[in-house]
Amino acid sequence: MRFLIIFALSILCPLLASADVHWHKFGIGTISDKVTISLGHVTLTVEPQKVQTSGFPDDLTLTVHTPGAKARQYDFTSTYGYGEVAIHGDVLLLKYGVGRGTSSREDHVKALRLDYYFHELADVSSSCYVLTNHHNAAPDLFVYKMKIVTAGGYTTLSFWLPKPQKGIPSEKTVKWKNDA
Repeated sequence: MRFLIIFALSILCPLLASADVHWHKFGIGTISDKVTISLGHVTLTVEPQKVQTSGFPDDLTLTVHTPGAKARQYDFTSTYGYGEVAIHGDVLLLKYGVGRGTSSREDHVKALRLDYYFHELADVSSSCYVLTNHHNAAPDLFVYKMKIVTAGGYTTLSFWLPKPQKGIPSEKTVKWKNDA
């Protein structure tokens, strides 16, 4: 009986620590737009920076409000002012666009520590355009699926393509040690 319990826990614990994060989209349509997102006890505000360096609302400020703590800001640039955010434990996941146009734009996922003033843990490309048919001028978009797992004192961020594609990595993995 004891063996069955230990065996079941050894299988279930890693599965329970594995999580599909719930993404929350934001989009800045005009320079004056401001978006507020509540994620549990954390409130995020995304708004355009006062001074824009391009003709688009790309330069953004993310403000994080947590109870009992001073609000913290993180400045970043996201193509056309769109993106997504999610939280996994004390890690803020920020999905944002990089580049312009159909053939050069891709999405990245940045992992930032919430408890240590946005210390960057990872920045991984999560999509890319590849020209697969030279007779068709439009490239194909490949989007990586993502999974985050916390087990054994480490957090692993995994990205994989549903179907391997020649010329680009089919899997990417980033791992960091969790602080006690």
